[in-house]
Amino acid sequence: MKMPIIALGRQFGSGGREIGRQLAESLSVRCYDRELITLAAQRAELREELFADREEKAPNPWLFTGVYEGGPQVRRGQPAENILFEMQSQVILDLARKESCIIVGRCADAVLRTAGIPVISLFICAPFGDRVRRRMEIEGIGPKEAEEAVRKMDKQRKKYYDTYTGRHWGAPENYDFCINSSVRGIPGTAEQIMIWVRAAW
Repeated sequence: MKMPIIALGRQFGSGGREIGRQLAESLSVRCYDRELITLAAQRAELREELFADREEKAPNPWLFTGVYEGGPQVRRGQPAENILFEMQSQVILDLARKESCIIVGRCADAVLRTAGIPVISLFICAPFGDRVRRRMEIEGIGPKEAEEAVRKMDKQRKKYYDTYTGRHWGAPENYDFCINSSVRGIPGTAEQIMIWVRAAW
């Protein structure tokens, strides 16, 4: 029996993307993150640029333009955010049915559970100050700009997850395993998750 899909949620600046990549390497599986945008655009038969700046965002009910192009899978007249979510969800289900992998974000835990597909759901968090410092180091920005970026992205991800799943983003009861990446660092956190996943599987 193949390993269940791992759905990895994360706070902005917690190192979730890097942890997902390292975990995938250790488990010899693929990690899908931004690649899902390309795959979703191909499935929708839409230009990838149409999804620019709409990744992991809920649509604004008052300010959106309906999309009236694309292939037969696209329900026309919808906001691009809804189309992206629907296409990514279909891609996630297709991937889950053919291979073990790690999916970063995109409400993958809820998408898979709703379809009855076994999934291990993880949530990576870290103290706000540590996440701000990490963004400062990675992007070479000041503390005020980094704080604004972390708050903005956390708010955006919460609205996205809550809107499309009807659940609460980051609530521990929604995940199988929650971990603070500041305690052991990125490599140590990936290693700890790998041990837990192998034991749970």
